Amino acid sequence: MNRLDWATVVVFALVLVGVALYHARKLRAQDDVYLAGRSMSRWPIAISMYMALFSTNTLLGSTGWLLRPDGTVWVGLQHVGIIMVVPLVVWLYPALFFRLRIRTAYEYLEQRFDYRVRAFAAVFFLATRIMWMSIMLYSTGLVISMVLGDTAANHDPGLQVRAIILVGILGTSFCFVGGMHAVIWTDVVQFFALLIGIGTMVVLAVGRSGGLGEVFAVAAEAGKFAPPPVVGLTQELTLLSALLMGAVSKLSSTGADQMLLQTYLTARSEHEAKASLWRSGFIIQPISLIYPLLGTIMFVYYQAHPQTAAIMRKPDDALPVFVMHVLPAGIRGLMVVAILSAVLDSLAAGMAATSACVQVDFIGRWRRRPLSDRGAVVLARVLICLWGVAIIAAALAVNRLGDKNNIIQILNIVMYPFAGVLLGVFLLAILVRRAHG
Repeated sequence: MNRLDWATVVVFALVLVGVALYHARKLRAQDDVYLAGRSMSRWPIAISMYMALFSTNTLLGSTGWLLRPDGTVWVGLQHVGIIMVVPLVVWLYPALFFRLRIRTAYEYLEQRFDYRVRAFAAVFFLATRIMWMSIMLYSTGLVISMVLGDTAANHDPGLQVRAIILVGILGTSFCFVGGMHAVIWTDVVQFFALLIGIGTMVVLAVGRSGGLGEVFAVAAEAGKFAPPPVVGLTQELTLLSALLMGAVSKLSSTGADQMLLQTYLTARSEHEAKASLWRSGFIIQPISLIYPLLGTIMFVYYQAHPQTAAIMRKPDDALPVFVMHVLPAGIRGLMVVAILSAVLDSLAAGMAATSACVQVDFIGRWRRRPLSDRGAVVLARVLICLWGVAIIAAALAVNRLGDKNNIIQILNIVMYPFAGVLLGVFLLAILVRRAHG
């Protein structure tokens, strides 16, 4: 990182801080913290929904997957699965949740079943998002530790730990100050910064690898386009499992997961919420298909530049190494800050959602008298701080899994089991009228 990179980081950071402080004055009631006062329009929500689930898990996990000996571009089918179920998502969820005027998804389960089911689902949601945020902290730590000078030849495990703690504190502070208004609008800013950074990486990597023809020839020879089996019980990736991973995660996140539900419940109306889901699914989500392609291009680049490849500590380092050692000054700083701000926004959205869940589904449900608006805001901020501590601790535990597993594998191990159960509960509630608590 040179002076131009650090100048880019500082300017971008000031913009994000300005957005957070600007929206901090709007936090007067519980709905302002968690639902942005139900005042947002379709495009900012659409971009925020995409960025909320994007995170470094997606970018580093997809590119790192292609650096594995058996990694192929077919891992991108998970994004196709997400796109496929968008019509089902629009049909199932917005009308129901807007009609009920609920603040969390789990209030619906008590109305439909009983409080036991509501509490069970809320606990499973908390487990899902804590694991997701902890993995995100771990993956961001890979980037930040490399910025601080960690390499395969000069590896310092303590740098990774310090990077995790630093990013966790920043994410907690960001959510503490600005609430959902700040989360959504900073999502919009860093979405465009991310597009610039990814576009630059694709152009540079292709140019320095001999052109598109050479990239496809080398990748094909290495088996990066070879399709996995359609089905299989022992393979890590099949065509069916990749599609289902995307489809089930999208169905679960938009209907059974407070974090994404909370984002589109910030809409002014049901019509705006549906419009944001269509735009996020069919216009913005296809951008994710470039991530496996970027991983393929990086694989070919590292084949042609073994001295740069030697800097990597593990396959998931593919993107951080490229950012730090290949991108030009200025763009390098922009990409670092785009990744960091994406994580801060995702952490802020996750902490707001988990805090809303605890406040509404447990504390608010048990209290005989509701909290005042001021009391609700204070409690929300206390909960955000507590979640920040819990997520940092969980990320330090996930750091041990990272020695032997790709980020996508870690997600499968510690997060998706909870998400699948949640989806089952909600689909049973919505589609099977005979089901009871």
